[in-house]
Amino acid sequence: MGSSKAKIAMLVSAAVLMPASSNVFAEDSGRKIEEVIVTAERREASIQDTSMSITAFTTEFMDDFGIRNQEDLQNFVPATTIQPYDATVRGVGRNFRALGGDPGVAVYMNGVYSEDLLTATAQTFWDVDRVEVLRGPQGTLYGRNAVGGAINILYKKPEQETDWAIKSIIGDDGQTESYGMLNGALSETLSARVNFALRNRDGYIQEIGDGQDLDGLGVKNFNGQIQWDPTDRLSLNIRHNGMRTDRPFGGANGGGLVVLNEEGSASRAYHALVPGYRAVDPTVTDPFANNFLVPDAPIYNFTNPVTGEAVQAQNNRAGIDYGDFNGTQNAAASLDGFNFTSQDSIDANNACVFPGEINGSEVCAGTNGLNREEFDGNTTQLNLTYQLTDNIELKYIYGLNELIYRRTTDDDNTASQFHDRQFYVNHEAAYESHELVAFIDVNDDITLTSGIFFYDATIDQRGDFYSAVGERRFIDPYVDNTALGAGLDSVLSNTLGAGEALTPLFTNISVYNMMLALGIAVPGEVSLHTARDSCIGDDRFGCNSNDSVANADAGATATENPSRNLIIGLWNGDNGTNPDLDVQWGPNTLGSDLLYHTQTNRKAFAAYTQGVWQVSDKIAVTAGIRYAKDELVAEENLFRYTESDLGGLIAFWGGAFGISLANGGFEQSAEAAAAGSPFGLVLDQFGQPNPTRKAVNGGIPIAVSLYRPFDREDTKTTFRLNVDYDINDNAMMYASVTTGHRAGGYNLVFFSKTPTYDPEELVAYELGYKTQWMDNSLQLNGSFYYYDYENIHTVATEVNEFFGTSTSVLPAPGAEIKGVEAELTWLATDSLTLGGNFSYTPNEYSEDLEILDPAGFDRPASLFGPATALKNVNGNQLLQVPESKFNAWMTHVTPLDSGASLTFSSSYSWIDKVYYSPFQNEDEMADDYGRLDLRASWTSADGRMMVSGFINNVLDDTGILQVLRHGEEEQYRQTAGTTLPRLMGIEFTVAMNPMN
Repeated sequence: MGSSKAKIAMLVSAAVLMPASSNVFAEDSGRKIEEVIVTAERREASIQDTSMSITAFTTEFMDDFGIRNQEDLQNFVPATTIQPYDATVRGVGRNFRALGGDPGVAVYMNGVYSEDLLTATAQTFWDVDRVEVLRGPQGTLYGRNAVGGAINILYKKPEQETDWAIKSIIGDDGQTESYGMLNGALSETLSARVNFALRNRDGYIQEIGDGQDLDGLGVKNFNGQIQWDPTDRLSLNIRHNGMRTDRPFGGANGGGLVVLNEEGSASRAYHALVPGYRAVDPTVTDPFANNFLVPDAPIYNFTNPVTGEAVQAQNNRAGIDYGDFNGTQNAAASLDGFNFTSQDSIDANNACVFPGEINGSEVCAGTNGLNREEFDGNTTQLNLTYQLTDNIELKYIYGLNELIYRRTTDDDNTASQFHDRQFYVNHEAAYESHELVAFIDVNDDITLTSGIFFYDATIDQRGDFYSAVGERRFIDPYVDNTALGAGLDSVLSNTLGAGEALTPLFTNISVYNMMLALGIAVPGEVSLHTARDSCIGDDRFGCNSNDSVANADAGATATENPSRNLIIGLWNGDNGTNPDLDVQWGPNTLGSDLLYHTQTNRKAFAAYTQGVWQVSDKIAVTAGIRYAKDELVAEENLFRYTESDLGGLIAFWGGAFGISLANGGFEQSAEAAAAGSPFGLVLDQFGQPNPTRKAVNGGIPIAVSLYRPFDREDTKTTFRLNVDYDINDNAMMYASVTTGHRAGGYNLVFFSKTPTYDPEELVAYELGYKTQWMDNSLQLNGSFYYYDYENIHTVATEVNEFFGTSTSVLPAPGAEIKGVEAELTWLATDSLTLGGNFSYTPNEYSEDLEILDPAGFDRPASLFGPATALKNVNGNQLLQVPESKFNAWMTHVTPLDSGASLTFSSSYSWIDKVYYSPFQNEDEMADDYGRLDLRASWTSADGRMMVSGFINNVLDDTGILQVLRHGEEEQYRQTAGTTLPRLMGIEFTVAMNPMN
């Protein structure tokens, strides 16, 4: 399918360029390609004289093609994918979004580093002078986490000339956008510029539950900027931005909205109330036996990965079959009542499962109507430049970015009113940076760029998984009625088998009391900060900071709690009265089953220098070095509901069935008892008991509080060495070797067995060329590169001594990335401009790394054990990198007799398939897709007015931006974020001065 779609993509690209017929090419164009000035080397230089791979977008280009966000931008950059919050360049980016880590592609706004791509791109590209995308590690000048590359966003500066402009857009799905800009002089030396952007659009993803359609747009953005030039040697630029986003949320990291598949099929798992699978035997007749085959339940056929034996299996039964999970229940099984989903609901929800190609007009999803995203941010950038001497220029760059981000996401991907799980997150951050740079012209042949950089980032993030429909099993305390002698003796005798004697030790002792006696649990209520508050002494590091969840303190006896970091107690419920079971400054929620509070503070320092030596008229050598030091302090407070089997001891209480029976986990009635049903259980036609909300499968419900502090320091020296060779005035080649690194960090929130990880390292070799032909009417740039990538931060699942399995970030020892890129611009005639780019990036993990694949439906851990899910990723493709990608575009300008002009623009981009797990599973892959955009504009004779009509994504081919993997506890559900569907609109712009 992929190859046929690629052929179609090539045909569409040809169609985009069809206006350029053979007789048109014969015309003689007198135009020349305008020089594009970039600051990729921190100094202004022509893009054709800069020896690295750069794609630069000018204001005019972005206007011609209506580029307004990162999704639009992605289509024009080779070997690059952009997710909602991050970018990946040539296979290097951020494979996970967890607090305690850093991006792999740096973003700079007016020279100020930002950790958040969202902060920069959500401000829109209105009134932006230029966007530069630097591909490859920026080991010297942009060393801060620029291991994959860097994105520079440069805003238009205030000028003395008075100017203003306004723009309005009206489009599909209630799209209304307004933009404005005002520029002028406040004095002979002081200029100011202000602008705003107001963007609104209804959601384009149909909500099948109650609430607004999803993935809408609601942005208010305001900028103020001053430019002060008191002397010829001194200049000061200050820019401040305030932005607010409030919209019906679509999907992003940790919150995929669109369901791709579940249990490997195009249907939700409506039949499975609880997770897990059990082998079944058709010959077994005992309806309570673990291997009893329930006639009306689905049957799955697996192959034992160790023995090769065929295994028939069914889903676990609520309250009967043990499952090593956290008490999760499947909302899709309770759409119309507890443990009941009607056929109408099945049909409606299955229409919103998209296992194959997605048509933009058909995208839908189910939520409880609470999906929301809010963002409040303020950024300040200051650039102070002083010409110390004719040969030395000093620049001080200051940046401050303060933000509050809040969102609510439906975690179960249904609109069920009987079982629900919402995820609320509150993220506050402050990033402050100082940089001092010296630009030194040693002589006519040698220049130096040297600087020091200081960075301080503090992040406080709080999250809450809760039920919005008032589920009593999470709201109410769990009452443990499992004591022997309380009527349970006969139950256990039946469960354990006739004639088996019960151990006297357990007579009249409940499971919870046994946990107290063994020192496993503590009496009283356990909440989010219980473990932290129990730490000895005032010093935060009085607690253990080992790398394991069960990090016992050897200096404490069992009765004193073997690990102060980990506190366990009986589940006391969350009825909304305990403030430590709510997110600070967040909503008062009920039934929270997972809470976290994490904090990080990172202090970074770097010193760098880079020199350029013009050896001869044709040869130049660039050499640079950077020293970086990162200090990271972090802590996590975690709380969750889970179910404990007491190390297997619950077998003495009859296992999950005995505990469920003792605590009201099944429907019982006097009528059923009179009819001879064991324990008065209400049974269905196949002898299966009806579960209640109190049914458990993992054991006794408990509350867990975990506290872990962390502290680490990383230092690294990186370098860049480059040789330029000017073949002639219109062609140059360069060869470079550059190293890059990304600092180590922590995988907070996930109860990680291995919560810390070391830095990544990358060595990049690149051979590039930049050429202009045909009297500077044709420009062709390209590069060949090879990456040696080590210690790659890879999300992995590990067997955890307390929680079964947990997510960690482990190092993939090595990967190889190869590539070739080319970018073309051709002024074919006085009216016609053609362009495009292409990238081919074969890549693979080159060394062994065996990790668990928890989302592989072919080998469930409940059937075969977690160790059988080990897979070696060696030879697999890296994450988030399309092997092939191309873009073709054209603009044609037709002058009118009135002096006005008509401009027709079209572009087609195609992105190859992308994997979102290292296992290269097809059901976790974003298939290849293309996007065709058309645009026509009328510009007045004086250049002050423009009216445009546009159709984006003409073919309505919806792509997948990100695949989020869920394991056995969520029925192997795969979810995704999607690109925008077809969108049509009209754009009107008027300005005081000519726009071009």
